[in-house]
Amino acid sequence: MENQDSVDQKTARVRQRVGELIAACPDVLADQGSVVEGWRDYQGRRLGPYYRLTYRIDGRQQSIYLGADPQLADEVRRLLEDLKAPRRQRLLLAQQRQMVKRSLADHKMRWQVELAEVGLYLKGNEVRGMRNLMGHYARR
Repeated sequence: MENQDSVDQKTARVRQRVGELIAACPDVLADQGSVVEGWRDYQGRRLGPYYRLTYRIDGRQQSIYLGADPQLADEVRRLLEDLKAPRRQRLLLAQQRQMVKRSLADHKMRWQVELAEVGLYLKGNEVRGMRNLMGHYARR
């Protein structure tokens, strides 16, 4: 008879639970899932690290115990990073878009100041006031 509690079988069950959770609610884990290390004190000795996958559903913290295997913890971290990558890309793109908008507004403001110094102004993206400027130089 096979040992039902061997380390390999426990690891396989944990992988299966994590896989089922990712399939059931990937958006929850993509937003705020993480692998956490913890230690335990036993008879005056510090044991660990032990790893857990933590997440929240409806405001309540949940976790799946991963055990002491750092390779399994790294594997779950990589799965979480893959889930989080699209959201991070969207956030990065939104930040870059805001920076470009601010830069454009700043450049446009400086351009308006330079145009005003010679008697021109912007209306939208068009430069106006050329006729008045040309008439002023023609009268001299």
